[in-house]
Amino acid sequence: MKRMTPLLVLVIALLIMVMLMPRVANAQGVIKVTQVYTFQLNGEITDNTYDELRSVINQLPPNSVLVIYMKTPGGLLDAALNIVSLFETTNVVTVGYVYPTGSYAWSGGTLVLLSTTVAAMAPGTVIGSCQPVEINELTGQEIFITEPKILNAVAKYFVEAAEFRGRNTTFAASCVYNDTNLGPQEALRYHVINYVADNIYQLLAMMNGTTVNVNGVNYTLIIESPTITQLTPSINYQVYETLQNPVIENILSILGVLLILAGLLTAHIYLAGIGAVLLVMLALLGLPISYAGLGLMITGALFMAFEWHSGGKLHGVLIAIGAVLIALGLILLIPAPTPTQYALKYSPTTLSIILYIEIIGLGALSAWIVMLIARAIRARPISTILYYPTAGLTGVAAEDIKAGQVGIVKVRGEYWKALALEDIKEGDRVVITSYEGNMVKVKRAA
Repeated sequence: MKRMTPLLVLVIALLIMVMLMPRVANAQGVIKVTQVYTFQLNGEITDNTYDELRSVINQLPPNSVLVIYMKTPGGLLDAALNIVSLFETTNVVTVGYVYPTGSYAWSGGTLVLLSTTVAAMAPGTVIGSCQPVEINELTGQEIFITEPKILNAVAKYFVEAAEFRGRNTTFAASCVYNDTNLGPQEALRYHVINYVADNIYQLLAMMNGTTVNVNGVNYTLIIESPTITQLTPSINYQVYETLQNPVIENILSILGVLLILAGLLTAHIYLAGIGAVLLVMLALLGLPISYAGLGLMITGALFMAFEWHSGGKLHGVLIAIGAVLIALGLILLIPAPTPTQYALKYSPTTLSIILYIEIIGLGALSAWIVMLIARAIRARPISTILYYPTAGLTGVAAEDIKAGQVGIVKVRGEYWKALALEDIKEGDRVVITSYEGNMVKVKRAA
């Protein structure tokens, strides 16, 4: 038997490689989907929305399928642009689904939908109306932007996002320039979306066996009886969203103003300080979640320091407030959880009950403060007698005070800085001889 020549061996090896290559490529280009994750994108698109989506996607295994239920009027352009960049670079199959019936994805929501790997709509839903607007923060008035420099830039970004996913670029431009809107059948006909589905099960059945592009690589989806896991934001994002609720913000703003007013009218500087810190806290909530958490912790630590500096004369009130602020800050700084932790679903009913309890509690506290102010004003005419101690009033020394030194005395339930005219022991009854510059002069009562 003749020996095989090296050339013949090489030819046979090449034939075997050619025969095997399609099979290898096919094996690498298949995603078997056994679990599908879902996420709710409801309400305005904000930086918090982007942070939540980024946190969710970063925790999912590669080539996972994430269905994003969408019902949004749009929101911040920067946040929407960040979400687009996130979707275009992730190794997760993102499925934008305007659902349920009656939902909408307008403005920035349309841009987000265009950027998803797979786009779908339920019957009776709408997308479009993407002309950018500028909102006056003081009046809330919306001003449509018509300046070509901005309008053309936004329209071009919409076009590029649509082209990246092979979608209709004409609609992408028209929804910015002309506020064009489309229903599901129109969007499907014009190749703006991939599917119209009544529910997620029908959508997944339509996607089964189709090809998707993930980071430049084509994959065939094999979806057979997958487990559907609903993801919810971690507790820190839920607390952050609750604190950013407009109702809560308005109540805290009113409460802060009332505390400042009460503190100034009754010469309780610390009370006014608490109100001021409430307003500062609201300002901090406009920052990204990590900065807001750090700011709340620092504010809480300052409260505790003020209480310590006052020698505990406020009976631990500032320590309690500081502890609450630090706890909130720690919650906001909780690291991103694992997918298993994300799968824990917080009941919307429970969250609603908690929200209503907070509203009722803060409302009752505000009403109590208003009642105290009204009672104080009605009790006596406005005069220096109402707000400032006068000669002849008696009180109790809150600490030992040597003659010629300044200490703290309690008069009419209020703590005052006092200059001692003689040595005074803690607990001694004292009498005010005069009041000057927010300080009283005292001596031992006869």
